[in-house]
Amino acid sequence: MKFKLLLASTVLVGTLAACGAEEEKPAEEAVKEKAEEKTDVVTTASIVNEADALVKALSAEGTWIVATLGDITVDEEIVVAGEFHNKGDAAQDIYRKLAPYTQDEDHNVLERFTVTVPKMTVQSENFKVQAGTVKGDIYVEAKGFTLTADATIDGNVYYASEDLKASAVIEGKVTGAQEVGAASDVVTTASLVKDGEALKKAASKDGTWIFAILNDVTIDDELVVAGEFHDKNDPAKPIYRKFAPYTQDEQRNVLERFTLTVPKMTVQSENFKVQAGIVKGDVYVQAKGFTLTADATIDGNVYFASEDVKAAAVVEGKVTGATEVKK
Repeated sequence: MKFKLLLASTVLVGTLAACGAEEEKPAEEAVKEKAEEKTDVVTTASIVNEADALVKALSAEGTWIVATLGDITVDEEIVVAGEFHNKGDAAQDIYRKLAPYTQDEDHNVLERFTVTVPKMTVQSENFKVQAGTVKGDIYVEAKGFTLTADATIDGNVYYASEDLKASAVIEGKVTGAQEVGAASDVVTTASLVKDGEALKKAASKDGTWIFAILNDVTIDDELVVAGEFHDKNDPAKPIYRKFAPYTQDEQRNVLERFTLTVPKMTVQSENFKVQAGIVKGDVYVQAKGFTLTADATIDGNVYFASEDVKAAAVVEGKVTGATEVKK
């Protein structure tokens, strides 16, 4: 660990030195400045090796530069928030950086790391991802986003506006889409989850209009879909809610379908849709407008609270058990 910390410190020092060229200085002065620079880096940077520390370091209470010491997997959204300046100096330009790598004293990259996250929302202006890989979708809500030539985003990059996209500098590889549009409308209103507790929260009245799982999820108790929501979280649009147990490409072709296993799902949200994927368990529908799309399956029974609720439902997909009114 001591060796890696030294390497990470070298990463940060080298990174800062590369931020801008300076005129040559006498050797004694250069050595002094290098020492001062290294001290500034240590006191203003976050060097992390686990998920909670990374989430905190990239928050509004974090630091201008964040470096990782290894591969890190985060099961929740990372929000890159707050205004920061180069080297933590308010007199310098607004700037922030994620450095998932280490390097030697000559700035040669030694190790590259991967940050795996379901969703990273960028709210900090002039945020740069350098070297290494971010595996997940990036939602850009601030100007000046940069992906360096030696960095990769294994996922999609969505911009909240055309202006934000125009201000971005994408030199590295993006394996998915880079676009402004419908997908980016979901930036701050969707929940992308990987575990049961997060799914229950997302489906609750305090959750979001659309929630998706990124893998198979098993819940041991009842899942209640509650609250009134609108399409894309816009009150001017119709009441609508959706569960999306799948992933798709930029052309909206389904790539992977997942299974939610739950003993009981109770639907109290009006116009709730289950699209693609599988719900393994019984579904109890108490609100009008329930929809099961043709490419989705309920491996269990569907019970409606009344004939009116049943009549208002659209069940195009497969239900392996009964579809009936049960009071």
